[in-house]
Amino acid sequence: MAAGTRPVSTVSKALSLTISLDTGNLRPNGNPIVSRVRINGVREDATFEDLYDLAYLYSSLVSKQIADITVNENSALGPID
Repeated sequence: MAAGTRPVSTVSKALSLTISLDTGNLRPNGNPIVSRVRINGVREDATFEDLYDLAYLYSSLVSKQIADITVNENSALGPID
């Protein structure tokens, strides 16, 4: 049980999408340099397929290859006693 007197629940949830793009450049140690773009305010009902398609649409607009796609979920918990 939580330390508070009431049960803990999710008060709000925010989704964002992070797209890591290969810049085509290398660091001196040979590792690729990656740039990241974060898209905030993603709809909660968006499917993983929708987000995947969005990432590839974005990468085609900037002419860079995708290195990684990450969905980030931030949840606010409550109630606060």
